[in-house]
Amino acid sequence: MQAGNVKPLRVFWSYSHRDEALRDELHEHLAGLRRAGLIDDWHDRKIDAGTVWKDEIDRHLGDADIVLLLVSASFIASEYCWGDEMTKALARHETDEARVIPVILRPCDWLDTPIGRLQAVPKDARPITQWADRDVAYVDITAAIRRAVRELMEVRARPEPPQAPSAPHADPLPQAGEGDARQNPRPLAGEGGARVSGRVRAAPKNGISIGVDPRELPDLAVFKDADAPWCPEMVVIPAGSFLMGSPPDEEERRDWEGPQHRVTIASRFAIGRYAVTFAECDHFCKVTKREKPADQGWGWGRGRRPVINVSWRDAQAYCEWLSRDTGQPYRLPTEAEWEYACRAGTTTPFSFGRTIGPNQVNYNGNYVYGNGSKGVYREKTVSVGSLPANPWGLHEMHGNVYEWVEDVWHDDYSGAPIDGSAWIDRKGTESDRNRVVRGESWYDDPGDCRSAYRDWFAPDSRNDDLGFRLARTLP
Repeated sequence: MQAGNVKPLRVFWSYSHRDEALRDELHEHLAGLRRAGLIDDWHDRKIDAGTVWKDEIDRHLGDADIVLLLVSASFIASEYCWGDEMTKALARHETDEARVIPVILRPCDWLDTPIGRLQAVPKDARPITQWADRDVAYVDITAAIRRAVRELMEVRARPEPPQAPSAPHADPLPQAGEGDARQNPRPLAGEGGARVSGRVRAAPKNGISIGVDPRELPDLAVFKDADAPWCPEMVVIPAGSFLMGSPPDEEERRDWEGPQHRVTIASRFAIGRYAVTFAECDHFCKVTKREKPADQGWGWGRGRRPVINVSWRDAQAYCEWLSRDTGQPYRLPTEAEWEYACRAGTTTPFSFGRTIGPNQVNYNGNYVYGNGSKGVYREKTVSVGSLPANPWGLHEMHGNVYEWVEDVWHDDYSGAPIDGSAWIDRKGTESDRNRVVRGESWYDDPGDCRSAYRDWFAPDSRNDDLGFRLARTLP
């Protein structure tokens, strides 16, 4: 990305002087961003002699587009870093005046602090000093900062929206998560609609864009990064906000589905049109020489049935392999992303409305929800795409198989992130804490297939109703 005529973003370093050596190492890795004219960074060692140092710090912090908080025990212990700089930085972050990025330098107790809800770097918030090769950690941090710069520059370059017409108009449409299942399931132009660019797009194949930059595609477009049977079909999910969790009066609501809270997904992302299939996973196992997951031997079949008997760690290994093979950032969805995509702009218990039937969802049809009717109990999975899609084109988000997400389990949403990020602990992928699953399965009652319902398994669990769906960052 070239900066062109766009002014570089101003980056402010907030750090303890005891961590100056680590700051210098990261500063060196950001040289590429400085040489490209993308950032202009400042720290207090640049204060000129004879100036009032606090005024200089306040001025640069107040002008910053990005604030890097270099977190360590020394940073937390510093009255000035913690009590003054961080407080001011978070206030500007809350009003979207600046982007605050916590950089974890050394092991410390930071998760239960005001910055604990922000996505930290490097990967899995693993402290830089615990990486065998620090350069790898710095490269990861640099990539995250580059993505933030790109997003902020795109916002800066975006033209001002046209003035609203003076004529009377209807009541505003609800945001995602504030409408009935029949209301406005797809975003309108100007509400996360199609992006326009001068790039010539490849002709879609069966409605699927292949090998194109998904950032150039409209919301809800389907794409593949490669024209290969093992490459997943992904759907571009619009940015927006929604109410996560269930309201207190929802039938069969569980305590762990609340408190209901608003989550804002600031950037578009992509999620799998279907759960990962046996065919896709079998290819992964073949090329990586892993043992293939069992299909129970009950005649269910493999092929386009969703893969089962995969643990959370198996799913992580699949994401890492696919990211390496395609060069694109595949991962598990966060719990908030999953529910946002499942709801697809609805607030009813299901994306299909106030109840469901076995012709829409694969669950135990011996039971009913609301005013629904009993139906077939298939007692096994169905092939992906067999049942109707939700309003955003995603199949089998309710039922069929549980789907792993990135987050560790918490007993409720008290203190949960409100920006759509994963709620994890400091051990990241190495944590042994239980992981969240969503969607429920062929085995479950319809009430457990609601959009808000959540459950958990140990990260090493493998069952005949456990699968996963991919997400992909759109950097």
